[in-house]
Amino acid sequence: MTELPDLERTKRKNIIEMGLGFTAMIRIFAQGSKAKIAVKLEELFSGLAEIHSREDYEARHRSFCDWFTREIRTAEKTTKKGKVHPSQPSSYGQAAKVLDIAIKVYVYYCAQPSAEISQQIVPLLNGAVDNPIMDHLKTRYPTATIRATTINEVDETAYLAIQSLVLKESGDCKMHPVQYDDMKWRQLNRDRNAPNRALHRTRQKAARR
Repeated sequence: MTELPDLERTKRKNIIEMGLGFTAMIRIFAQGSKAKIAVKLEELFSGLAEIHSREDYEARHRSFCDWFTREIRTAEKTTKKGKVHPSQPSSYGQAAKVLDIAIKVYVYYCAQPSAEISQQIVPLLNGAVDNPIMDHLKTRYPTATIRATTINEVDETAYLAIQSLVLKESGDCKMHPVQYDDMKWRQLNRDRNAPNRALHRTRQKAARR
């Protein structure tokens, strides 16, 4: 029994590693950022049992994102044309996306830290929003005042406005925001690939003639 805490911590670390992989964003941050983010996520996830309200969760979510924008920078990037984009502080939108996906993997996919606690936390989780989902929401709700065009440009005010739209649309679909982003991501990804699939089928028919 004395090994149980170590086993639980190892499991948490493994799931966090998997969650960070799901974000597909680690490559855009400066070298060494992944380890720092993982430590901060482990700190947050170890206290999930202490969250009893939406206000509790939102306060911890905001604290993580504030830390992220202070401590994590993007990596310097050189384009194919040789233009250098210097390292800069991460945006609130980037921080939130990392957290929203990582905690989704931990709580929603893996039912951690326990089935009972995950059931309590899932309704509180935000939807992980990428650029296509943000574009969809801005098109569906044209009166929304969201000027950001990419997650990189999303500040805290824009993030909260986006999440209010996610909450509205997910409620209309009778699902939690954390479930909505899965559904919408798959739908938008399929729609984006539809022209390519149609072209592929046309080429296959032509090849058979």
